[in-house]
Amino acid sequence: MQQSELDFINTLRQSTRYIEQHRGKTCVIYIPGEFMAEKQSVAQLCQDIGLLHNLGLKLVLAMGANQQLNEAFAAENFAEIYHQQFRITTTEMIPCFQKTIGLLRSQFEASFSQANSHQPNPPTLVSGNWVVAQPKGVVEGIDFQHTGKLRKIQHKAISDCLESGQVALLTPIAYSLTGEVFNLNTLEQACQIAATIEADKLMIYGSESQLKGLAKQMSLPQLKQLKADNIEQQQLIEQISVLQNKVKRIHLIAQIDPSALLLELFTRDGVGSMIFSDRYHQLRAAQIDDVCGILSLIEPLEQSGVLVKRSRERLELEIENFSVIQRDDLIIGCAALYASGNDMAELACLAVSKEYQGQELGFELLKHLEQQAKQLGYKTLFLLTTHTHHWFIEHGFVLGDISMLPDEKQSLYNYQRQSKVLVKPLS
Repeated sequence: MQQSELDFINTLRQSTRYIEQHRGKTCVIYIPGEFMAEKQSVAQLCQDIGLLHNLGLKLVLAMGANQQLNEAFAAENFAEIYHQQFRITTTEMIPCFQKTIGLLRSQFEASFSQANSHQPNPPTLVSGNWVVAQPKGVVEGIDFQHTGKLRKIQHKAISDCLESGQVALLTPIAYSLTGEVFNLNTLEQACQIAATIEADKLMIYGSESQLKGLAKQMSLPQLKQLKADNIEQQQLIEQISVLQNKVKRIHLIAQIDPSALLLELFTRDGVGSMIFSDRYHQLRAAQIDDVCGILSLIEPLEQSGVLVKRSRERLELEIENFSVIQRDDLIIGCAALYASGNDMAELACLAVSKEYQGQELGFELLKHLEQQAKQLGYKTLFLLTTHTHHWFIEHGFVLGDISMLPDEKQSLYNYQRQSKVLVKPLS
C-alpha cells in the first residue's frame, strides 16, 4: 500500500467521529469578497459545500463583495467615502451596486452548479429577501444614505429553507419595508443571522491581519478582553461580540486557504482559531492563591496513584509553571509545563474535576500548554503517565521509551511506577 493511500485511510479514520458529530448541525459561513475574487478557491469551496451538505450539515452562506464593489465604483469614478470604517453608499451608486452584486451572485451560482454537477442529488442554492433593512442613518452628522443595517431577520423562512434540504445564500443587498435598496455589511449579517437562528457553528474566513496572533482556542469573554493588533481585527472582535452566547462555536479560518473549512471541521487540531461561548470558565496562569484549589483537585488522583504526590510547599514553589481553569471561584482544571533539556518541555499534572469531565476541558488545557511551549521555543513535548496514555495518543502523542527523555529526566525515572513515555513534536 502506498503512503498516499495510508494517509487517506488515516485521515478518514480520524474524521469519522467529526462527521457524526456535525451531522444535522446548522452552520453559517462568511465568505469575504477577497476570497470570492479567487476563482479556483471559489470552485473548491463550492465543492466542499456540496460535501458538507451531503454529510448532513445545514448551511447558510453569507457572500461578501467589498473588493468587487471597490473595483466597480472606481471604474464608475465614484469617490470612496467612509465613516467609522463603513462605506457610505449614495443614491447614484445603487445601480452599480445592484449590477455588481447580481453579477457576483450569478458567477457564484454557476461555480456552485458546476462543482456539484457530478452528484446524483446536487444541493440547491437559494437566495431571498430574508433580511429586512433600515437606514444606518445619520451618525455624527454624516448621512450613510443607502448603507443600511439589519432591522429584522425572517428566521423562520431561513429555517424552512434549511429543513427542506437547500443551501441558503445571503448577499450585501437587502430591502426596507418601503422597497428601498440598502448595502449591508455581510459579516454583520452572518453574525446576526447565526445568533438569530442559534446556529451551532459560525465559520468566518478572515484576512491575515484579522487573524494575527489569535490563540487556537479561547472563550468569548477572553476574545472580548483581547487587545486588538489592528483596526481590522478590532472590527472583527466587535462583530463577533454581538453573538453573546447564541452560537456555541465560532471558527476563524484563513481566507488564503480554501481547504481550511474542511480541515477545521474534520481534523483533530484544526487550522484556525475556535471561539467557544457555551463554557463559562476562564483559562489563565495560576497564582499563589490557587494552591488550595489545585491541591483539592489533584488530591483524589494522587491517592489513586494516577498522579505523583505533590506537597503544598512544592506546589507553591512551582506555581508559575501551572495553568488553571476556573469557573466562578472554583478551580476545575489544571496542568503544568516544565522546562527540560534538548529543546524539550514536560507536560505534567493535567487534571480535570470529575464533575466537569466530558466537556473537552482537558483538551483545552493541552492545546493551551502546547501553544505556550511553542512560543517558548520548545521543539518537543513529553509526559509520563501510568493511566491515561490512550487519551494522549488520541491527541497526537506517540509512545516512546526512556532513552528519548532528557538526561536529567532519565536519571530521575521511577522504575517502580513503570510510567509510559509519550512524546509529541511541536510543529
